[in-house]
Amino acid sequence: MCNKMLENKNDDVKVASKIIKKYFSKNTQLFKEYKLFKALVNTQNIDSVLATSIIQEAKKACTNHFNERSLEKEKSDLIFELNSTFGKGKIFKEKVKNYKTYATIQTLINEWRAGVHCDFETVSQYEIKLHEWMTTKSNVIVENDSAYKNIDPLTFKIMKEKFDKKYTTKLNQIQQRIIKEFVETDNTDKIKELFYSVKHNTLNKLFEYRKNSSNSIINEKYNGVYQNIQNLDENNTSEENLKRFLTVAKLYEELEEKSKWFLQNQL
Repeated sequence: MCNKMLENKNDDVKVASKIIKKYFSKNTQLFKEYKLFKALVNTQNIDSVLATSIIQEAKKACTNHFNERSLEKEKSDLIFELNSTFGKGKIFKEKVKNYKTYATIQTLINEWRAGVHCDFETVSQYEIKLHEWMTTKSNVIVENDSAYKNIDPLTFKIMKEKFDKKYTTKLNQIQQRIIKEFVETDNTDKIKELFYSVKHNTLNKLFEYRKNSSNSIINEKYNGVYQNIQNLDENNTSEENLKRFLTVAKLYEELEEKSKWFLQNQL
């Protein structure tokens, strides 16, 4: 569907959507199996006892909550319709994230359904692999991770449109630029230059504002605020530091507005 949307083939998108709704509606066996897959794949960073308990419950679900004959027929019909609609074998060319984990789970589900006739050695080996997956910390995107380069264009476009719609009116131009550089570029030098500019422009603006201010409360807090900004590391391009510079950019905007107000009143 994403590929067809990028190609502006809206009719194919509609057909694909209908197929998904047809075969993964809540009353289908495929939907039940999908939920089981999702629960096992998305569960990570839990303790060993809980992981063992979840695996045992999943095993019970496989023997009690599925109609194997109906499930296999639904899968066969789905593959046939996909091949007929989009071309034979095309669906199998699509890349699947965490493919090995899905393959492990599918093998386990097949063996669990076999009950006493299962391959005990295979079950033991794959349950250990699944247990290791569930007790491992989920991957966290670190700063400048190469995954940014491989993000799906459609996904990025949708995320950007939603972000712009929700936050464009709430963020000033400097904040928007910081976020844009942080998300869209892998050149840390540009981000560092932007951080440097925001930091020193704000310090200058803060110094200028204090000279023109007679507010005792502001003057008392001035040294602390100035020092906090001075201590910011513009060479640190982590997400946590990004948040700090977004705050500084907001302060710059407020100081700019107050300076304009001061000049207008002086005139």
